[in-house]
Parts: sequence; structure tokens; C-alpha cells
Amino acid sequence: MHNTIIPSEISWLSFNSCILDEAADKNNQLYERIKFLAIHSSNLDEFFRVKVNKLLGDSQKNGRLLHQILSEVKQQQNKFGMIWKDTILPELAENKIVFYENQEIINEHLTQIEYYFKSIILSYIQVIYISQNNPKPYFLDNRGLYLLVKLKDTNERFNYAYLNIPSDKIERYQLLNSLEDTHYIISIDTIIKKCLSFIFPLEQVVSCNAIKLNRDENYRIEDETSGDLIAKIKAKIEQRKSGSSTRFLYDFNMDHETVLVCKKAFGLRENEMVEGGSHHNLFDLFKFPNPVKPKLQDQSYPALKHLAFENNTSIFETIDKQSQLIHFPYQSYYYVLQFFNQAAIHKNVTEIKITLYRISSQSLIANALISAAKNGKKVTVFVEVKARFDENNNLFWSKEMKKAGIKIIYSMPNLKVHAKVAMVTMKNKDGKNKFYSYLSTGNFNETTASIYSDFGFFTSEKKYTTDLKKVFLFLKTKEKAKMVKTLLVAGFNMKDGIIDLIENEIKNKKAGKAASILLKVNGIDEKIIIAKLIEASQAGVEITLLVRGICTLLPGIKDQTENIKIYRIVDMFLEHGRIYSFANDGKEKIYLSSADMLDRNLNRRIEVGFPLKEEEHIKQIKTILKLQLEDNSKKRTINDQGFNDPIHIDKNNIRRSQSEIYHWIAQNNKSIV
Repeated sequence: MHNTIIPSEISWLSFNSCILDEAADKNNQLYERIKFLAIHSSNLDEFFRVKVNKLLGDSQKNGRLLHQILSEVKQQQNKFGMIWKDTILPELAENKIVFYENQEIINEHLTQIEYYFKSIILSYIQVIYISQNNPKPYFLDNRGLYLLVKLKDTNERFNYAYLNIPSDKIERYQLLNSLEDTHYIISIDTIIKKCLSFIFPLEQVVSCNAIKLNRDENYRIEDETSGDLIAKIKAKIEQRKSGSSTRFLYDFNMDHETVLVCKKAFGLRENEMVEGGSHHNLFDLFKFPNPVKPKLQDQSYPALKHLAFENNTSIFETIDKQSQLIHFPYQSYYYVLQFFNQAAIHKNVTEIKITLYRISSQSLIANALISAAKNGKKVTVFVEVKARFDENNNLFWSKEMKKAGIKIIYSMPNLKVHAKVAMVTMKNKDGKNKFYSYLSTGNFNETTASIYSDFGFFTSEKKYTTDLKKVFLFLKTKEKAKMVKTLLVAGFNMKDGIIDLIENEIKNKKAGKAASILLKVNGIDEKIIIAKLIEASQAGVEITLLVRGICTLLPGIKDQTENIKIYRIVDMFLEHGRIYSFANDGKEKIYLSSADMLDRNLNRRIEVGFPLKEEEHIKQIKTILKLQLEDNSKKRTINDQGFNDPIHIDKNNIRRSQSEIYHWIAQNNKSIV
């Protein structure tokens, strides 16, 4: 029997390979391609901080997988370097933008960078000499940038030192004076290298190479049920700064002796040593200056209006007339902000409840909730303080909201609340409670809403609000007093509900009825769901999966997954909205959800999926899915090895789903914000 599963780490690297493809695609504007290089670097950095340490812990058992990972990473890094050197830098030069790396620096710029170095950069430089007789390992900050300098003193002895590149304090890329019609950019790394004689005036600089250390950040709290969970989380966040090393990146130009000095000085294992380029932390390319802006940038797609909300009536009156579905970032996120802003001042609103997983550091929603509390509304906020890398931000806002009188409910032991839901309670003219719900596939974060593709659903229909009240009751009491009927809620009925929906398609197929499954998610690795999809494939059910990231299921394997097709779309917006669609013998069932088909989502989180009942909304989702499946420029096919088949673009008929979705919505709206 052919294996139908691949390791999640390999599948994830396959996804990151698509990012490089976008960086190499000359159909994308130059600065869009630079952005994709930044995304690739950021993704790979997180991969080593989160996914690798558990494998290093038992390198003997995981040796083959580690070798496969490092081999694939090396290929991607080499491709990254080729894209940068062979296409990005020459095209910058063609557009009269010179990026100083190894070339000779013009005298005028030498004077400029020396002045900047002495007056600004030098304020942040710390130099540490390495004593080769010191048995105690030296320390590198997690993700910090450093230069390892090999020196020769007057006695012809070699010494070693390392110094920080203060990219956390100073913009990494500096725009220098333009000369005639040419613009010049330089990194502070290069500035420091050019000015090493000021740091080491009595020694000869033999070599200077970039180094960087990733540390494990995927902490686990052993016992979440006892003691102070918040205190434990704060302690774990601190541990990230000194967690065990997972990858030591060093310049491939570094000589063997210097590599060994690093290995000993920083207490590294052999399988943590990874050759890299002469610059690290290239996610800083997000801020690579464009002196000719907006030239070389991608086309702008200003957020579209949602016409139903474009009137002078209250947003709640509009929702009362009909439930409203919005697709971000094609349509404006301001309507979500208006929902909370209007609730905060509405005289009949008595209560607001919301779950917060990741919010903006300058959150307008948090400020609206604070205003609501100060206006006398009862506000309850469930804050997930275990949201990885957002713990400090969430703790900050929970403290601010608590000061305003908001009731804060913190994380649950052994469970994350990943649902993106809110409920507003209002007194109607008869003095009875009326409920308004907002359910979404994406976070309450106005910053990421401009680049993440998600859905937001506003409703006052009882079938939704009744179930959502039960979810909020559970978050408050931790007791599942009643079952939900309309919503799919992980921790309640979601996994069983999805299995029932798949089984219904199998049953319909065997009975000769219309049967098919289409799942659009960010990841698939849940074993029971995968087994059920394989069973459906074997029964002849046509299954289409749009999976942006990890997908451990392999398609197209005879007698097992030959009826499964898997695609992924990588484009200007991050595909984030989850859709579950089932043919149901012509009476299609469509759910939008916060949950992926991942083990963590379905078994260790609270998630909310919601059905679409109105024909207009179902038609919208079907149109969006159709446009995505017809994409022939940004849609990849995943093959039976789990890798991406090359895209074959029909230059006479280029189909790009994200731009087509935008124009389709604009056509229906006839209006732009």
C-alpha cells in the first residue's frame, strides 16, 4: 500500500517554496518580489524557532527527517540567493537603484556612512572577545544579528570577537544621498563592516562574517490546571530569550577554523550548524526602501464598500433586515469597527462579549470596548494569552481593559480559544433582549485584515445567537450545559459534525446521488479526518482541497486518494478564510469557520464554524471558489509526493483569482471606499 501521509514539516517547506516562486515570478512587480523574499525569510525563521527543536531532542530517531529538512532548506536558501543576486539586484540597478554589498563605495558615501556610524550606530555596538580557554558558552540573543570578527594582533596571534548589528534599534536599510539620477541603499551590516577599523584600531581584521542563532520558542506548560497560569506564561515568554538553540546560521564564506571556534564558544551541536548567506534576518526586507515609489510597487486594491451598510441607519437596523457577509480585505474592515463603535454608544445596548486571539498593537476594537465599559455597558472579553508570539500584546490589552472595568476571562487550561466571535445584547422597544452576533474566519485585528483574506458575518438570527450564547456561557463557566445545534463548535460538536457531513457524501455517492466535498483551509493533518477523506475517495466522492499551508495527505494515489485533488494559492493576500462545502445531493451545505483540519484546531481548541443559509451568500462563496479553482497563475497543484507542480500559465488567458474576486465584488458594488 502506498503511503498517503508525509511529515508536516516537509509539507510546510513545500508551502514556503511557493513563496520563493512568487519572488522569482517576473510577472510580479519588483518590490512585490522583494516582499516575498521577506516573507520566505520570516517563515523559515519561525519554522526553526517552533518546529525543529522537538526533532533535535531525539536526533537519532529523527535523523532521516532532519536530513531531509536541512537538504530542502539548503536548496531553498540557494534559490533565495540566486533570485536576489541574479534578478533583484540587476533589476534594481536597471531602475537606477544601487544596493551596496561588495562593490566599492563612492567617496561621498564613505564620508556619509562614517559620520552615521560614529554618531548613531556606535551608540549601540557591544563587542565581546572570545577567550578560547573559557569553557563557559557565550550567549547570543534569539534572532539577534551579529558579526563574528577574526583578528590578528601585533604578535601574529589570531583573536576572535563578536559584535551586535543593532537592527532592533536602527532601520536595517539606509537610503544614502542620491547622485545625479541614481539612488543608493546600504545595510547597517555593510556600514559596520566598512568601519571595523574604528572598533579594532590596534588589530588587523582578517575576516568578518554574519552569524545568527534561533532558539526554541514552542514552549509547553506542563500543568496548566494548578497555580497562576498567567505567571507561568510570563515565565515561559522569558524562557524564549534563552531557550535551547535550534539553528546557528553562519556565512558560507567563514573559514573552517572560525566555524569550530563558534561551535565551541556558543555550545552548539553539529546538526544545528547551518551555512547561510552573508546577511541574515532578511525578513527586514519588508522595509527595503523604494526611492521611486509608487513605481515598482504592485497595483493598489483599495478596500471596497459593502453597500448594505452605506446608509444613515444604525448598523444594527441593517443586520435586522438581513444577515450580512463581508469578504476582507476586498471589502472594508471598517464595518467591524463600526459594529463595536456603535455598540459602545448605543443607548439600548447593555452588554458586549468577545473572544480575542490576536489583536493589533494599536487596537481600535480594544479602545471601542474600553469606551463601551466607560459608557456603562457590561463588557466581557475572553483573552487568549497563549496565542503564540502575541502573549505580551494580549496581556497588555487585557490589563488596559481591566482598568476600564471590563471583565476579563483568561485562557483555559489545556485548551486554546481560537474562535473569532462577538455578541451584542440590546433592549428592544418592548424591553426584551435582542442579540446581534459577529462570526468570522479571521482575527479581530484591523492591521492584518488588510492583507489576510477572510470572511465576516453579521447576524441577529436566533439560530446563530442562541448557539453563540451557549459558547460564551461555556467560556464563563467551563461547563458544557447544552449542545449547540446550528453552529459547529470545536470542543462541542465540530469534529463529529464534519465526520457526519463526509459520511453523508459517501452515503449519497453509493446511492447514486450528487456527492462532492470542497474544503478550503490553511492546514490538514488530523488523522481521523484524513482517514474519512480517504474513505470518501475510495467510495468515489470527488474531493477538492484548497490548502494554503501544511497538508500531510497525499492526493492521486491509486485505490486510496485518486479522487482527491489538492491545490494551494499563494498571491498578494494571505489566504486565510476557511470554507467547508458539501454537495448534499444538490442541497449544498456551506460552512465558514475559524478552524483548520489540524489536530490542534479540532481537538485542543474552541473554534466556531457557521452555516450559510441565504441563497445570496451561498452564491457569493460558490463564485469565489469557482474563481479560485479557475486560477492558472497563482494556483499550484500538489502532487502525490506532496510538492508543487510547476504552473503552466496560458499567456493568452491569464486568470488570477484574487484580482478577479476584487473586480467581481467591485462590479456588484459599483462603489469604492
